Amino acid sequence: MAVFMAYISDILLGAGALAAAFYCVVLSRKLNKFSGLDQELGGAIALLSQQVDEMTEVLKSAQEAADGARSELSQMTERAEVVAAQLQQASNIPTPAPSASDTGGLKDGAPSLFMRHSGTGAQ
Repeated sequence: MAVFMAYISDILLGAGALAAAFYCVVLSRKLNKFSGLDQELGGAIALLSQQVDEMTEVLKSAQEAADGARSELSQMTERAEVVAAQLQQASNIPTPAPSASDTGGLKDGAPSLFMRHSGTGAQ
């Protein structure tokens, strides 16, 4: 009976060793995949960081272009106002004094350069 029990314990010990070896192989494969994923994730993070840097540069250049366009538009508006004033003087059109309630349809409350003449024109 002791010999039979020794064989059973040897079989169970061998089965346990085989199960542990199988578990080690599975764990090794998972760790290899995980380290590969870690390298891929590092590459993805580096790529995203590079794209963020590129987008920051694009944003800076867009802001500079917008600032240049704004200053150019401001200069053109000032020139247009000067020309409008010269045209009004040349054609002897009286310049209306802006009233407090006349905003000319502008949101910022600035008076409009255009005025309506009631009762004039072809009917």
